[in-house]
Amino acid sequence: MFNVYELFNKINEVKPEIRLDAGQPDIPVANEIIEEAINSLKRGETGYVSTTGINELREKIAEVEGVSKEEVIVGPGAKILIAAEIAMANKIGVIAPYWNAYLLIAKNFEKEVKIIETTLENSWEPEINDNLDVDLLILNYPNNPTGKILPREKLKELVEVAEEKGIKILSDEIYAEISFKSFTPVRELYENTVTVKGFSKLYSMTGFRLGYAIADKEEIRKIKTFIESTVTCVPPFVQRAGIKALELRDELMKKVSREYKRRAELASKILRGLEFYEPDGAFYIFLKTPIDGLEFVYKLLERGVSAFPGIAFGNYQNFIRISLTSDKLEKGLNIIKEVAECESQ
Repeated sequence: MFNVYELFNKINEVKPEIRLDAGQPDIPVANEIIEEAINSLKRGETGYVSTTGINELREKIAEVEGVSKEEVIVGPGAKILIAAEIAMANKIGVIAPYWNAYLLIAKNFEKEVKIIETTLENSWEPEINDNLDVDLLILNYPNNPTGKILPREKLKELVEVAEEKGIKILSDEIYAEISFKSFTPVRELYENTVTVKGFSKLYSMTGFRLGYAIADKEEIRKIKTFIESTVTCVPPFVQRAGIKALELRDELMKKVSREYKRRAELASKILRGLEFYEPDGAFYIFLKTPIDGLEFVYKLLERGVSAFPGIAFGNYQNFIRISLTSDKLEKGLNIIKEVAECESQ
């Protein structure tokens, strides 16, 4: 299995001029968020706190998400919350293209994984049938790496199969607030859903390591047990920064979504003539390449541009993922277009 984190380390050694590889936003963290974390540290909020999260943050999340505080748990990043659900499952269903970490986590917990393939030609929409033999289905919309959002009717079809088979859905909605078209949270349609979200993308708080899960009280209790036995809790000063971030949520959603939509439109314009799905959200382009994607990535590195190959996201050898997260984006996209056209000849 391809490990994208090993390639990431190699890219760090090369130090290319234009980084279009990792999902690391280049929009700075708001000063108010940083100041809140500093002020919390100065107040001495540096000890252990409740595993589920401090009450003020859980209450704020509950208010924003329209749920009760008891249906919320806070974790040190979204990944550990996803890991908790994978650890509790027997067989995992993952829709490709997928975030590489799903499979890495499943491998570490020795879980069987069923891959559901999708294609660019079918606009990355999955066909879910009654033969789906899993007890946990992971959904990720807006999708990393394609930027796809499932239409509500298509999502309903998928949920109906899950309901009929008694499958729990883990909905990874880390990019939900960066949507350019209508987005339907899975929990609106299906009760047996665990929603995982975080502060890394909209708020650019990747290094803060702060995420949360929404589920029924019994499921929250199970996740709590996992967190207790692994990472204990999230530092209180990080949680205080999260409260401030949520206070700025509406303002940042407008600003940040508008900026990433601008970048997606710029990328679509520059790359016109090549094959890709114009993203509905998130900040990626999953581009079909005329040669092997990993080979294409190394050719880009020679030109000072980094990207991730499609094999990091499934059986997509002739693709690369472009992260629209650089102040040199236009230059990088033009180099990608040049290399693609050169290799097509």
